[in-house]
Amino acid sequence: MSLLGSAMKRFGNAGSSNATCPVCGSKSAHPASKIRQGQTLLCPKCKSLFVVTR
Repeated sequence: MSLLGSAMKRFGNAGSSNATCPVCGSKSAHPASKIRQGQTLLCPKCKSLFVVTR
């Protein structure tokens, strides 16, 4: 992997975004890369699994 490629990967994983749980309405911080990739998130309040849709 090139130096530029590794730097882009590192910066892409560094940010976090807020996601709102569709069950309880609680907002929590999750990695932006997980939200972008459509991975399943876990609500820290009600423990439900959800995927953020665009």
